[in-house]
Amino acid sequence: MIQQVNLYKPEFRPSQQRITANNVALMAVVLLVVMLVAGGWFQYRAAGLEQAVQAEQAGNDQVRQSIERMNTEIDGRRPDPQLEQAVERVTDTLSRRQRLLERVERLANNRSEGFAAPMAALARQVPQDLWLTGLRLQQDRVSLQGQTRAGSLVPVYLERLGEEPAFAGQVFGRFELTRSDEHPWIEFRVATRRDEEASQ
Repeated sequence: MIQQVNLYKPEFRPSQQRITANNVALMAVVLLVVMLVAGGWFQYRAAGLEQAVQAEQAGNDQVRQSIERMNTEIDGRRPDPQLEQAVERVTDTLSRRQRLLERVERLANNRSEGFAAPMAALARQVPQDLWLTGLRLQQDRVSLQGQTRAGSLVPVYLERLGEEPAFAGQVFGRFELTRSDEHPWIEFRVATRRDEEASQ
C-alpha cells in the first residue's frame, strides 16, 4: 500500500514582500539623515582645513615681513660709497709704500751695508702725499728731492728722519720749495749743510 506524504508546508513557500509607502518614506528619511551627517562632517573638515590654511597663510605673511625687514636692514648696513673709496685710497697708498719699502730694502741689500740703514729709514718715514723723486747718499752727505701735496709735509718728513739713528747728527741746511703752473704738486729739494757747502 502506497501513502503520499506532503512535506511542502505553506510556511515554507517564499513570501512576496511588497514595498509600501511607509518603507519608502523610512528609507528616504534614513538616506536623508546619512546625507546630513556626511555633509556636516565634510563641512566640519572643510572648516578645519580652512583654519589650517589661514594659519599657514598668516605664518607665510610673517616670514615675508621678516625677510623684507632683514632686506631693509641689510640695505642700511651697506657701506657708504665714499667710505669705500677712501678705504681703497688708503689701501692703495699702503700698498705703494710697502712696494717702495721693499724696493729700497732690495736696493740697499744689493749695495754696500753703509747705505742700507739710511735707505730703509728714508722709505720708512715717508708720510702720505709725499714722494721722493731723487736721492743722493754720499757718506754723511744727503740730498733729497721729491713732490708733495702740501709743503708742510716736508718739515714733518725731516723731523721723522732726525729720529732715525741712521740720520743722527744730520742737519738739513738747504731747503727749496717750488710750485709749477703745469701741475698742482709742490716740488722740494733738501740737502745737508755739507752738501750745500760742496755745491757752492
